[in-house]
Amino acid sequence: MPPSVKPLSVAQYLARWEELDSEKRPWLVHYQAIAEIFLTRKMDFTRLIIPGQFLQADVFDNTGQFALYQAASIFLSLMLPEAARTYEIRPARRLRGVPGIEEYFRYVTEEMHEVMDQPKAGLQMAAMEHFIDTLAFGVSGIGTFENPDESEPEVPVLYDSWGVKSMCISETAQGYVDTVYYKRKLKVRQLVLEYSREGDRIPPAVQEKFDNRDYDHEVEVLIVIEPKTPEPGKRGIAGMRVRTVHIAPEHKFRMRVGGYEEMPVAVGRQFKTLDEALGRSSAMLALPDAQSLNALTEAVLVAAEKQLDPPLVVLDSGRLGGGVVDTSAGALNVYDAQGRLGNEKPIQALFTVGELNSAKDQQEQLKNKIMQAFFLDRLLDLNNQTQMTAYETSVRDRMRGEVLGGIFSRQEKEVWTPTIHRTFNVLFRKGYLGIIQDGVGAQQRRKWDRVSGAGKMVVPPAVTMAHRLGLDVFEVEYVSPAKRFQRGEKLQGLMRSLDAIIAAAGSGIPQLVAMADGIDPDKTRRDIYELNGAPITGLRTDEETLKFRAANSQQRQAKEQLDAKEQASNVALKAAQAKVALGTAPAPSTV
Repeated sequence: MPPSVKPLSVAQYLARWEELDSEKRPWLVHYQAIAEIFLTRKMDFTRLIIPGQFLQADVFDNTGQFALYQAASIFLSLMLPEAARTYEIRPARRLRGVPGIEEYFRYVTEEMHEVMDQPKAGLQMAAMEHFIDTLAFGVSGIGTFENPDESEPEVPVLYDSWGVKSMCISETAQGYVDTVYYKRKLKVRQLVLEYSREGDRIPPAVQEKFDNRDYDHEVEVLIVIEPKTPEPGKRGIAGMRVRTVHIAPEHKFRMRVGGYEEMPVAVGRQFKTLDEALGRSSAMLALPDAQSLNALTEAVLVAAEKQLDPPLVVLDSGRLGGGVVDTSAGALNVYDAQGRLGNEKPIQALFTVGELNSAKDQQEQLKNKIMQAFFLDRLLDLNNQTQMTAYETSVRDRMRGEVLGGIFSRQEKEVWTPTIHRTFNVLFRKGYLGIIQDGVGAQQRRKWDRVSGAGKMVVPPAVTMAHRLGLDVFEVEYVSPAKRFQRGEKLQGLMRSLDAIIAAAGSGIPQLVAMADGIDPDKTRRDIYELNGAPITGLRTDEETLKFRAANSQQRQAKEQLDAKEQASNVALKAAQAKVALGTAPAPSTV
């Protein structure tokens, strides 16, 4: 059955939340262990939340935490260094070649880069939190929402990270997340401010607390985002493909029913196995080793303390100590001296520690295994002391791409491509990506356009029509460092092929020289730029290239004609001079 057009009742939504939450429940103990070892925090997956609880006394090694944060930072720098060095927007294949299309999408690329890189948009912060949660718990999402504050036209889109602690998900048969249930807590003041739009409702009990100035009382809010069937010919929420319902579970009260043109939250998993909606992570791979390392480090610390401050033995004629031997550091044990030799030391150290080298070796092995679980041996190459040639460097990058390509590709397909598409659609509808010629759609103007008086880009009619029909009008071309690793082998193959063809053309053999006739220089130039991850802003569009070549051709023809005329004039002058010298023609008059 297709998704329902009408929303469910509050009771049905709460029952659905309980169903999805029960599916997540077996993972909570696992999540709790990961939070304690890798984040040194009691995130309270399995117990009542007490704000500010951190762990120090039970954590003796931070290798796992260091690996997690370092891997998250590297993933961010490889996949989303900044919008301009992450992706380019290219027209869909069926739109290429239409006049004005390539120029328009270059304009779109620049506009989207500017919007996504706005500090107030929060993309970089949300992305960092996303990678930390993904590498720790295997599941995380990025939300892309319109900025409700119309006083900030330069920040039309806001980004937010959604973590698995407060989120339950459901997926399609193809494995893509299409349903999100998300719980968060808002203070009364925040809730009243948030749900003050037209059509929103506030629970009477919450309104009463607000009226009584009980602003800091916390209220739990359940946000449901689910697919629905759009009603044909309807505009507004009825015609949208995604529905959102906001509920106050404690009061069993529906506060908002809204909609989105596309899924606003892109949820990704680092790894995923069959028959599981929730993902798995590097921290899950490293958890046994991290727990073993933590216990081993504690033992080594205790042993080292004993070596620095060993327990002491004191000889005495009495029987003190009660037969108990205290082997802790700095302990004092009293023993009976009767029957012992007279030259024995009255006070001496009690050595209870064996050799530590094997334990230290085991620590290093466990640390290396934790680093490998987070792929730091591939993400980093700081220990390489060997000078490498350009070819050896390219081979190393290709190997890194082969190891990490699957993780990068999953993040691109599940998180970043949907986020970019959502951003494009929001900006297109708000009028940030050009003027729609027939006047239909949002026509918001940014303040800078009014101040500068700059002309706005006009959306090509083909793009407008395709967008209204629900067709994808563009493709995302990634140019991030991560993508360069994945394309390393293609780039090497292209350069080797060009080298071979150039060598064959230089041989002088006609059949081999003809090999170069089959190469399209324009497509090859674009391939080289893309495979190297270079921005295409420095390349001329196909239309600009044709105009440039036509202008060059005219200049060349004009120069050739001028040279021909000058040469003809020189020939005529020399011929005249020759005739005068031979006496067959009168000398030119000097009068």
